[in-house]
Amino acid sequence: MKRPMCWLCLLLMAAIWLGDRTGVMPVRSPDIQLDGDFVGHKGQAVVFGRIYQYDYSENSMGICLRDVYLRSQVEDISKELLGRVLVYMQKDPGDALPLGTWVRVEGKIDEIGAPRDPGEFDSRLYHQTKKIYYRMSGQKLTAYGGQVWHLREGSRKLRRRLADSLERAAPEQAGILSAMVIGDKSLLGQEEKDLLSVGSLSHIISISGMHLSLLGILCFHLFQRLRLGLRPAAVLAAALMIFYGILVGESVATMRALGMFGLAMAARAAGRSYDLFSALSLSVIILLLGEPVYLYYSGFLLSCGCICAVGGILPQIGQIFPLDGLDRKYLRKTGETLQMGVSIQMLTLPLILWFYYEIPLYGVLVNLLAVPTLGVVLVSGCLGAVAGLWLAPVARYLVMPACLLIRSYLSICGAVKSLPGALLIVGKPQMWQVILYYGLLAGGLWAGRRLKGAAHIRWKGLGAAVFLGCWALGVVLLCSRSHRSLEITCLDVGQGDAAVVYTPQKECFLVDGGSSSQKKVGQYKILPFLKSKGISRVDTVFVSHTDADHVNGIEEILTLIRSGRTPLKIDRLVFPRSREEDAGQERLAALAEQAGAAVEYMCAGERVTGADVQWEAISPLQEGQGSGDINENSLVLLLGAGEFQGLFTGDIGEEQEERLAGHLMDCDFLKVAHHGSRYSTGDKFLKEVCPEIAVASASATNTYGHPHPDTLGRLEKNGCRVFLTKDSGAVTLEVEDGMIRVDTYLH
Repeated sequence: MKRPMCWLCLLLMAAIWLGDRTGVMPVRSPDIQLDGDFVGHKGQAVVFGRIYQYDYSENSMGICLRDVYLRSQVEDISKELLGRVLVYMQKDPGDALPLGTWVRVEGKIDEIGAPRDPGEFDSRLYHQTKKIYYRMSGQKLTAYGGQVWHLREGSRKLRRRLADSLERAAPEQAGILSAMVIGDKSLLGQEEKDLLSVGSLSHIISISGMHLSLLGILCFHLFQRLRLGLRPAAVLAAALMIFYGILVGESVATMRALGMFGLAMAARAAGRSYDLFSALSLSVIILLLGEPVYLYYSGFLLSCGCICAVGGILPQIGQIFPLDGLDRKYLRKTGETLQMGVSIQMLTLPLILWFYYEIPLYGVLVNLLAVPTLGVVLVSGCLGAVAGLWLAPVARYLVMPACLLIRSYLSICGAVKSLPGALLIVGKPQMWQVILYYGLLAGGLWAGRRLKGAAHIRWKGLGAAVFLGCWALGVVLLCSRSHRSLEITCLDVGQGDAAVVYTPQKECFLVDGGSSSQKKVGQYKILPFLKSKGISRVDTVFVSHTDADHVNGIEEILTLIRSGRTPLKIDRLVFPRSREEDAGQERLAALAEQAGAAVEYMCAGERVTGADVQWEAISPLQEGQGSGDINENSLVLLLGAGEFQGLFTGDIGEEQEERLAGHLMDCDFLKVAHHGSRYSTGDKFLKEVCPEIAVASASATNTYGHPHPDTLGRLEKNGCRVFLTKDSGAVTLEVEDGMIRVDTYLH
């Protein structure tokens, strides 16, 4: 009750959530909806805007524009966008264009879409936190000049020079150092990211509140040592951190930390007390008033959660597990660091599972070793980066402590990676599990404190035991995943196919997995879905045939497994048995064996049996096809689960459907062949199969005309209800007690 700012913050958060849920004040949609002539593949557009920021990647360069005006080349229409547009250029238009320059860009513009599959990264939400609603594939850029934003342009150039300085001073550690010191991740390798993730050290390569607070406090104490006085030291430290925030990029964690650090310095200068929760609440209020969508953003919630853990949970744990008995200073410091790490893990565990679906099991211990030395890395990296602007030999010596510590971090993470359960795939919890976990955590802290201080309790460890018991129960409930029905999920992978079958006995089967219209579909679509469901092992992957739009995602996942970049395991791959030589099949089989998966082959009449389901191959026929068409030789599978029958048909056409006449039976579900091609799923085939529900997987922008209206007409004429992934996103069938429930992800 003594913190009115906290109550105001909670009320604002509740108002934003209720307004968004009820539709009164939606916060996750663009301020202006563009007409169809503006967006997608329907026509070219021209935008006019000012360069606000550059975003460099391996093969292209992104340019963020603000104050954007847009004109369609189809109609003479112009419109101002309230937000920013991200333009991707295949060719670098020249780094000489300063920030603030007005440019004209021709290309195709489209709205940044929401995720279309469970578990998929929400790119739309991420870009909206940066006030970006649309992206554009730029083909031609023309500069018109304009007033330069000198502060932003100067900080951008300084950032590039500092990155070059670190690359010269420490070539091997430049990626991590640049990310830690100036927020530049362009030099960071994927292997380094994966190692740090296993050790729960990913936070060190993001400019977080911890980085800014450490540097800010060091600067403040340095200015005091220089006898500048309390107020000048506080003002100078705050000003320096504001410039540093502009230099490294205005992420939400950085802005939150800047607000709190500024309030701390203001309190020092004014001779007033500083309250952690009130400062956090005021910073959150300012951030949410500027962009309400932060309420759903992982970076915002985790950043605030860490502060709440330090200010709320850590003092309670300190009372339940006092460190007064530790005489030696280093033991007490180690205990305090461990308590802080555990407190942060306790509070942020539901958030980590909600957004990332897996937990690094040994993260607390790794952070216990690494976090106390991060200040040394930051100071050494900053000094080396600045010195390298003029004195490269001196910079090499200054960054040596940082390089040695970074090598030790990577060595520790590499050792942890080889341990069993280094990364545990747990899945995404439901909201009631999150609420129950926090309730048990709060109750355990309250009971532990009361029992610890009770004079009539003889066993002094009772409070600690009660607290640990409540927390352990909360973890068990948070990580438990009930599953009672057979689930068939046809993922929206664009122009491709991927279907996941998950049984009540938690057996998982994957039928195909690839796309010709979306990149890295295995890493960004299939794998996140499996992780969100808590699936850490795929029993069988069925490959209907080896066209890229059916297998390139499987290849990606096998490569990740082989390199140890994911804890997912695949037991076996099953290919169609055919007389035809298939180089793609041989390559994929070799990759599967390297990833520890067995390789098997099936033809008509052969079965794969699970605890709840049975898979029977309908095609290829035993006598061989006599056709060199890889589509016609697809593996056709009949799924049986009790009275339920489902048919997966690969890319067969009417020719193969004719051969299979007499080998088919009535089914409840049909995975439509060849993405709904006009030359598949014929009338004779449908009369023999008689499906009740069918799913066709195709991209909304494909040039093949999939699914063809004739095919959809034949399905509807035979009384089949059809779902299209291009319209509905992922389509999930839940089969339980003879009933089938269909759920579409976008509706």
